[in-house]
Amino acid sequence: MRIQKSNHEAQFRSRQILLHRERGLTFVELLVAISIAAAVLTVAVLAYQSIGQSKNRLAAYNAVQLPAGVMDNFYGTDSLYVQTYFAPNYYRAVEAEILRDKFYEDLDYSNAVFCLARTGRSTIRPISIPVTTTFDLRTLDTPEAFREFLEDEIPTSSTVFTAYRGKADATNLSVFILMPSDSATELTVRAVYELDFVPTTNPSGTYASVRRYQGATCTDFYDIFYPTPNLPAQLNRAFSPVVVNFEREARLNVTEGANTDRFKVAAHRPFYVSWWPDPASLTLESSGPPNLDTANARDAYASMVDRTSFFFTFPMFPSL
Repeated sequence: MRIQKSNHEAQFRSRQILLHRERGLTFVELLVAISIAAAVLTVAVLAYQSIGQSKNRLAAYNAVQLPAGVMDNFYGTDSLYVQTYFAPNYYRAVEAEILRDKFYEDLDYSNAVFCLARTGRSTIRPISIPVTTTFDLRTLDTPEAFREFLEDEIPTSSTVFTAYRGKADATNLSVFILMPSDSATELTVRAVYELDFVPTTNPSGTYASVRRYQGATCTDFYDIFYPTPNLPAQLNRAFSPVVVNFEREARLNVTEGANTDRFKVAAHRPFYVSWWPDPASLTLESSGPPNLDTANARDAYASMVDRTSFFFTFPMFPSL
């Protein structure tokens, strides 16, 4: 009888469990299920929105009209138009990262780097620079000294580059990367990097191009077009300075004025701070510089704060 009773109890409990399951979910279980469904739906909506925005940005690829001669000077192409992406564009940002890696690779093999500022375009892309055996290369300790040296050896450069000490006011840039040379009469140029901003008219905006040359050959580049934004007038629109040079602190032994002396802060060897345009940024504009003491060197480039992720610090003489 006990065995039969136990069997009856087991069957009764099984029927209770089945009846309980047939009644459906409890309130707590239903609440958890609804929360999970809502989370899944939210993630799906955000993913769809992200894909849609990326698609629109990638689709912003069109022809931009440039002034006559720009395409030939930059890329050796006879055209008034360039096909390029409109900012912001993450594909171009990846290309900028690749060019930055190439820039650092060139620095690793270099023995001197000179950043020269300019307002117009440049055709000065030598693979070597003549030098007399009596010239003391140790005197090339500033970009300005190199500019004057280049003017003597390549006279056509005199109309291309502008003088500067500390902050460069011109918005275009050429970077000469020199490497060790076996010749007593030549300096070997590993590469020349160029940064240019070109105003456009159709559509209205700014075309930005960063390129690497070996001689006359453009080996690598990235570009991006920034349409003219509808932004408040108080924003700082000039992407400037593109480079700042810091000289050795020992040069403070010669007083040359506060505007120059404030950049004499390098403890051991001179170095540069430079900026490239960021294709992932919506515009080139800045919200304006913070208020800094004008005697502080940082005041000279305060307008570049939060403007681009392509920020460089590199020595003038990497091999030392």
